Amino acid sequence: MSQAAICVVVPVYRAEATLDRCVQSILSQTVDGGVCCVLVDDGSPDACGAMCDAWAARDNRVQVIHQDDCGVSSARNAGMAMADSEYLVFLDSDDALRPGALQAALDAQRGAPKDFVLWHYTTRADDPTPVTSTTTPRQRNGLAALWLDCLLAMPWNKLYRTELAQRIKFNTQYTLGEDLQFVLDYIALLAAETPDFAYQVVQSPLTFYDCSRTGTLSTKYHANYCEIWPQHFAKLNAACLATQCPASDLRQLHRAELTVFAEGVADIMRRDPAPLSGIRRDKAAAALRTPWLRNLLDAMREECCYSAYYLPCRWRSTRLVYTLAEAKRTGSPLYGKLDWAGYYLLGRRLRRD
Repeated sequence: MSQAAICVVVPVYRAEATLDRCVQSILSQTVDGGVCCVLVDDGSPDACGAMCDAWAARDNRVQVIHQDDCGVSSARNAGMAMADSEYLVFLDSDDALRPGALQAALDAQRGAPKDFVLWHYTTRADDPTPVTSTTTPRQRNGLAALWLDCLLAMPWNKLYRTELAQRIKFNTQYTLGEDLQFVLDYIALLAAETPDFAYQVVQSPLTFYDCSRTGTLSTKYHANYCEIWPQHFAKLNAACLATQCPASDLRQLHRAELTVFAEGVADIMRRDPAPLSGIRRDKAAAALRTPWLRNLLDAMREECCYSAYYLPCRWRSTRLVYTLAEAKRTGSPLYGKLDWAGYYLLGRRLRRD
């Protein structure tokens, strides 16, 4: 088979209920230059391996890799290495591509050959939004805004140049947030190859993201959450500073990072398996002493950037951080009261925008 225009790499694990929908959404795409698919059975203990083989038996555009349970990053690396195409797309086995998605992405790429094409997603399987290749251009200094708009951190809403993507790998040492590391590495490589590239954001949602799934990483407790995310954010912040993101974007980015971190601290108090509350509190207190957090709070002070978590984290108060996070999680009006109390305690000197 000649080289396809787009190869879709799908890591597969415990996806019996959704795998057929996922693969069908790929193979039903009509793409100038053709589409192919690499299914990576990551040691799935159910019937997924056999289902992958069945797809390959009836459609020669499908290739299958069987490997031990090595994790999603390893699976993506294996699939990416096998890809023989001009462009590469990742898709999770419980998600799906909308009809016409790949051609729309390819048309957007053909219209801006140097640029990096990204797209929105939908959580509605029956989303009526028309699929078009219309894009909104964003410049290199819009990196922080891309993260804030939920367009940057995931790998499956982007059209990669296969040859470039195959020069890097997903870091298998991470079990959380590894996607952001890969995307940032790809952007750095693209910038070295094509210094004048920009971002093209397809206005239509092209991927159906199935948020009904359970047992995903987002629902699991991660004991090293407050160690991992500072590493990811440090890399993101360095990239944003290097591309001279606007001060207004950086303020919002730093506020969002503080929220992510503080809610991770609260999660230690809520879900850490340590048998005694004192041990959980000590773990949370240790997280609040991390140098990365101190540097972030100092940057926010210089930026006059306010967050409801600013004073609780500055004071290293595990109790206040937990109370705020619980109030926010449960929709309690206490969150708003504590938020504004902190703002007035600081003399309204910091910005809420």
